[in-house]
Amino acid sequence: MATLNLAEYEKEALNNLILSLKTKWPTANFKIFGSKVKGIADKESDIDLLIVLPCEVTGDIRSQIIKEVFNINLSYGSNISVLIVSEEEWQRGKISVLPIRYFIEKEGMPL
Repeated sequence: MATLNLAEYEKEALNNLILSLKTKWPTANFKIFGSKVKGIADKESDIDLLIVLPCEVTGDIRSQIIKEVFNINLSYGSNISVLIVSEEEWQRGKISVLPIRYFIEKEGMPL
């Protein structure tokens, strides 16, 4: 994350979120994208984070992750927004043909 222009509290929030999620899904992949990566973020910009899980993303799993993101944002004053997909969805699902996937693959930064 050294090349990203993130405040220290944003780096800590992202690190803690990733560490927490890796305890449940050790092989999950994370990629930051959007204005923070492009260098066009302002003080109101969120941190866009793709989370790719090695399993089906059920409603329960999505809720667990959103709750964790909420708690991290509340604790750190950060504004992390997540896109949560399974590896299967990312590679072969409907999202695989959407423009957002192209832009995340092109501009996103793995964490």
